Amino acid sequence: MNPEQMISQLAGFYNHDQFAEIYHLHAAEFKQHVPEKTVMDFYHYDIKRSLGEITSWEFIKSEEEVSEYLVNFKYGELSLKISLTADQLLALVNWEPVDQEEEILNSRDPLTILSANPLANPLHRFIDQQAINYLQDPNNRSLSIGLIHGTYTETFFYGETQQGNSVLPDSHSLYEIGSISKTFTAVILAHAINQGKIGLNDDIRKYLSGDYPNLQFEGTPISVIALCNHTSGLPGLPENFEAHEGYVERNPYLNYSKEMISEYLKSFVLDEPPGTRAEYSNLGFAVLGMILEDLYQLPLKKLLQEVITVPLEMKNTTYEVPAGRQDSLVAGYDHENGEDAGYWDLGDFKAAGGLKSDLDDLLSYLRANINDSTRDFSLTHHQTNIQNGYGRGLAWVTQFFNEDTIIWHNGGTGGFRSYCAFVKEKQIGLVVLSNSSKDVDDMALEILLYSIQNLINI
Repeated sequence: MNPEQMISQLAGFYNHDQFAEIYHLHAAEFKQHVPEKTVMDFYHYDIKRSLGEITSWEFIKSEEEVSEYLVNFKYGELSLKISLTADQLLALVNWEPVDQEEEILNSRDPLTILSANPLANPLHRFIDQQAINYLQDPNNRSLSIGLIHGTYTETFFYGETQQGNSVLPDSHSLYEIGSISKTFTAVILAHAINQGKIGLNDDIRKYLSGDYPNLQFEGTPISVIALCNHTSGLPGLPENFEAHEGYVERNPYLNYSKEMISEYLKSFVLDEPPGTRAEYSNLGFAVLGMILEDLYQLPLKKLLQEVITVPLEMKNTTYEVPAGRQDSLVAGYDHENGEDAGYWDLGDFKAAGGLKSDLDDLLSYLRANINDSTRDFSLTHHQTNIQNGYGRGLAWVTQFFNEDTIIWHNGGTGGFRSYCAFVKEKQIGLVVLSNSSKDVDDMALEILLYSIQNLINI
């Protein structure tokens, strides 16, 4: 058997969910150190639920008996390095992200990119460099960037709110913020906890209408905290999500109702105890939103206003943009083809990602988090789960860079990307908003780390 034949066999087992068979392709030395369940879980949860089936592969190169392939999946690609033992078993299997320099066709002339950056100091110039690099791709449209240091706030704007209109965004330009919405849901949950209305360790079935005998594994139920730190065991989305009647690819959440969620939960079966593993789940937050609405007998929109937006005077953060503010919505674009991506109506998944907001509001929200302005905000930052290299509070992610703890969340919809982060101890915070589906995380982290390391220049 050669490496090509081994990949063919591995892919066949993978596509038919025969993950135990993949384990048996490995050499005895590997099996001595790695349990079968670890391998099965890796292919089942870490790869297949995110990337789908393997569709093809191509040889890249071979060095010292290690062969490298580009493996294409339904929803992405990975690099695979493998080597075989003398008896044709797997000695090495190494899956990695594809590290490819993205080729930008028809790159914009930096001098043509609209900007409101004064370029007055090294920080300004560093932000400008990062923003220009992002916007040289003609499929990326605009950036709104806000930076907090102590009581000081600076904002930077680039690009245009709609293709060809030559209008810079400003502090009140509205963007879809996607999964940053989860942190708002977490604050509402923390409010309920601090009021004694719900407990983090409570069985979620205590708050759901109907009978859900399967939402437990061998007596261990899904807890409220497991919904909020993504360890519930629920998948990212229901398996029937794309197949449901009324599915619209450009607006995928529009018609998946609470009733559909409830029906799915009745048929769902856990295959391990909740709390065992983190798997990012929009479904989990949709369920959390349902629980909060039932708990207060109020729509999430009203809870958002009472707990967060009215106290913080955030006038432009909402699930549904009123008619009088529609003109402030920037257009969202698909980074792959540069086409208008439209807007997403998250419907009954709004707790997971339905908010629209502007830079001014998000900086107010970020400052409230930095300052622990209420017990509700503070509670969401407490670490509840630890994974390799990062932890989670209630929705928020915590990561450590040298002596600094960065608390962050990102978001994305069909035509928007967003990033929000802060370091409490240094009173630094950052918001980055884009009306393109191109990820902003790396750029935002570079700006944040530069800000931390060069405080004297801010």
